[in-house]
Amino acid sequence: MKDNTDVPALMDFQRAIAPIAPDTFFAEYFEKTHLVIRRDDPDYYTRVLSLADIDQVLTQMQIPGDELNLVQKDRTITKDDYVNAAGFADPVRMVKTFAEGATIVMPGLQKRLPKLAAYCRSLETVFSCDLQTNIYFTPPDAQGFKTHYDSHDVIVLQIAGSKTWNIYESDLQLPLRSQAFSPEGFEPGKLIDTFTLQAGDMCYVPRGVVHDARATEELSLHITTGLLSQRWIELVVDAVSRLALSDLDFRRAVPPGFANGDFDRTDAGETLADLLRRAADRIDADATLAAAAEDYRGRRLPVVPGQLFQQFSAEAIAPGTRMRRRPDLIHAIVETEDEVALSVYGTEVAFPLHVAETLRAALQSDGFVVGELPGDLDEAGQAVLARRLVGEGVLFIG
Repeated sequence: MKDNTDVPALMDFQRAIAPIAPDTFFAEYFEKTHLVIRRDDPDYYTRVLSLADIDQVLTQMQIPGDELNLVQKDRTITKDDYVNAAGFADPVRMVKTFAEGATIVMPGLQKRLPKLAAYCRSLETVFSCDLQTNIYFTPPDAQGFKTHYDSHDVIVLQIAGSKTWNIYESDLQLPLRSQAFSPEGFEPGKLIDTFTLQAGDMCYVPRGVVHDARATEELSLHITTGLLSQRWIELVVDAVSRLALSDLDFRRAVPPGFANGDFDRTDAGETLADLLRRAADRIDADATLAAAAEDYRGRRLPVVPGQLFQQFSAEAIAPGTRMRRRPDLIHAIVETEDEVALSVYGTEVAFPLHVAETLRAALQSDGFVVGELPGDLDEAGQAVLARRLVGEGVLFIG
């Protein structure tokens, strides 16, 4: 009873940016400049999403109106234009509005389509960050958004049709979340690149890079995944905030009247400088990074296809059973004097300390045979460990 077990993502980050290697991407493009990859393979990304998938979602699933948006560059479209009285998207009205030039934006579609979810999980594993994945379905010769920049990096996969992109000179590099784009008074800089993404092509656009995109004479379907990466300034602020929990001086009030024009800031400035020096001396950088990693793992919900069947099959695990690790697992193993703990899916699973070597071996390998792992556990003990890890959604039989 082990049907519907997990399989590796049909499309992961390495495949998505091929033939560029991940090391090359991070060294030459990430947070530096945009990247365009063209390939003569229009079906390359259909293993993630297809027009048939979109037709099924829009016309056969009851989608709540707040789970999609319709936008058009020079037209205001409201929910009343495509949402019925029950609060669901009306497929007939929605498709009519699409035919009139509106782009359909579907955020969070990975919650409904497993193969898109698998792709997103693979990106989470590489980037260690939350994602904002939107699907854009644009009719021929239409533009959904005006020229703008994003406050997060984006990876774009062109699924069907084509779209022409313009890249402009940008004054603001790597904006913070608080520096989100505002259209008021905005004028784009000099046009520096124009390219057309055909089906099977992709591009990467760092945050802050000004751009726009317009469908060609054919409709366009693409995936835009925003990388909500944690910035150094956020870790610094968090580290100082944690320090303030144990240091009273950080919690004291700024001197009353400091905003007055005649206020003498000499003493206050010395206090602030002293606090900054104290923070630099006392903050544990490794502990700060570990806390951020633990926080991210804690937000990551399990996506465990076949877990129902796996749970009921686990009792049959014995020496000789072949096991596999769930793909795109993000975890950490922490040893103390008394035990070893597996941090995964927002929880900690504790084991006796003598299990540590075998546990590490089980999770460092994509697959193994029960009874053949190194460490102090005998064959029967390895079977018990494997059953436990199946129950936690970490391993599966196969």
